[in-house]
Amino acid sequence: MSDNYDSGFDLVLSDYERDALLVYYTDNCLPEYHADKEDDLWYGIQIGERMFDLNIWLDDITSKLSCTVYECDWKNDNWQTNCKREWVLTEEMK
Repeated sequence: MSDNYDSGFDLVLSDYERDALLVYYTDNCLPEYHADKEDDLWYGIQIGERMFDLNIWLDDITSKLSCTVYECDWKNDNWQTNCKREWVLTEEMK
């Protein structure tokens, strides 16, 4: 997908994409994250034509787990994380 909207806005997602990201986070990413015992891990998932990177990290100040979702752009025959827009998945789950 091309970078066709300005930064400064939340990542635009359909209800289906939000639900799929929540399921992937809960069922796949969290168990692996807890097993690895790393402070900062990245996961990727393709939903339809779109690719997303999920960054799970432990906030040093609050000691709470956070997950930030970014869309990836197809560039030079590879997916590249686009950090201009994000969705903080864990805030949406509350």
